[in-house]
Amino acid sequence: MKSKKPKKQRIFQTVMNDTSADPTRWDLDEHLNGCLAAYQIEQGFGAAVALGFEALSGIARDVEIRAKAGCFHPNKLDEQWIVSPKETFPVSWIWIRALSTAWERYNSEGAPLGRAFGLEGGQGKSPALTKILQMLDERAIAHWIWWRVKTIRETGEDIRIEDVIQEGAEKFGKADITVRRAWEKFRKLEKAKNKK
Repeated sequence: MKSKKPKKQRIFQTVMNDTSADPTRWDLDEHLNGCLAAYQIEQGFGAAVALGFEALSGIARDVEIRAKAGCFHPNKLDEQWIVSPKETFPVSWIWIRALSTAWERYNSEGAPLGRAFGLEGGQGKSPALTKILQMLDERAIAHWIWWRVKTIRETGEDIRIEDVIQEGAEKFGKADITVRRAWEKFRKLEKAKNKK
């Protein structure tokens, strides 16, 4: 089943495309790790459901890119579904459980879908999804800053984090304070993750 492509890529999608070492593969591990890291910061049912959808969306994007690059055997391809509907892909249990619980709530409570899935903020509150997507973008901005500094320093050039923050603000169309806040929020995670 083909889905409509978004008119404009979200920041975390742009970053995943920029930082991927292999152009035939979207950095699925980075995306899934980003979803889990975002959940660890913003735990809750709505966050788990929203990030579960994001994780599945990332897996689908990775499959689509690899299929277009010819990474699948032709007998595993399907015109309508990209790959055969019988193919299996690993999905972390947290996302399966969150989505199945949301579906059970929807079926048993009869509440509107957005409320049962914990994605609506309720009267006077912003939707949980808005906050989650912002966090994924902030996480991606921090990853991009780390990647950009590393890439520049590998060439022997010296670069300050502040210069990269300014570059990121221009690249992503955000205020420098927004980009700096994203770096401050996730820099420890980026540094710890990349020490391995």
